[in-house]
Amino acid sequence: MDDSRAELEEGNVLLRACASGDRQAFHQLYLNEAPRMLALARRFTGESSLAEDALQDTFIQVWENARRFQSQRGCARTWLFGLLRYRLINQHHRSRRDAFEPLPGDQWPDSGPSPEQCSVEDDQRRAIINCLQGMQMDRRRPILMAFYQGFTYEQIAETLAIPLGTIKSRVRSGLKGLQECLRL
Repeated sequence: MDDSRAELEEGNVLLRACASGDRQAFHQLYLNEAPRMLALARRFTGESSLAEDALQDTFIQVWENARRFQSQRGCARTWLFGLLRYRLINQHHRSRRDAFEPLPGDQWPDSGPSPEQCSVEDDQRRAIINCLQGMQMDRRRPILMAFYQGFTYEQIAETLAIPLGTIKSRVRSGLKGLQECLRL
């Protein structure tokens, strides 16, 4: 990336100021980051109006949750793009779900998972946790960042200061190891 360290640090400072309720810092953060974020949202949605909605919702979330930002976990830009990514994915899932009309007679209330399903899900969750704990940290950490924190490969590479290709390779081999572990 061609972003200077000073530019990334300015984002961190502005986001911390937003957490204190500084509207001017929020405005400056928006001016600095919104164009990049809007470009990404447009590429993802293919529609300007959906992209703008996602960006607006993301910045509302930023204002309301700025105090949750932790600079030791990554830079402000990474955090902002992570929020936008979640917003876009949710928007996409919602639009796909709304596209289907229920069939006649599908109005039955959802009974939820059965006790057997809950037991199976608990067993699966424990197995995944055990496999992850047995994995080497250099493979486990990128997997957790990608699948549990919603980071992109680029964000993981930036946060860990590791080349993008190495991150992709570690995630791929980690997932393969996880798959093998779960088969046992």
